[in-house]
Amino acid sequence: MYIKSKCPICGSNNYHNVQVRIEETRKNLSLKDVSVTDTVTDEELAREILCGLKPQVYDGITIKELCRVIKKYYGVAAAYCCDLVTRLKIEMNMYCPDRRHLYYVYPSPPQ
Repeated sequence: MYIKSKCPICGSNNYHNVQVRIEETRKNLSLKDVSVTDTVTDEELAREILCGLKPQVYDGITIKELCRVIKKYYGVAAAYCCDLVTRLKIEMNMYCPDRRHLYYVYPSPPQ
């Protein structure tokens, strides 16, 4: 699962791929191990997601559906999906007139 943090030196956003190992007993759950397997900037994560999402994104996709895909296939925590969707909208040349559906911006023909 990717979680977001801010770099204390430069102030940029970073995403850390965190793996959590939990042991279940009869009465409760106990945390066994937490490890960071990868750290990427928000630009790198958006680029990686963008490359994988292109076949799944279509004109009129809902933001809710896009967040579901990002959470399911890329393990991004739900709290950070809005930040990524905003970045992906810009990268994919999409707009959201009703704040629910995303549409591609098509260049207008020259007049």
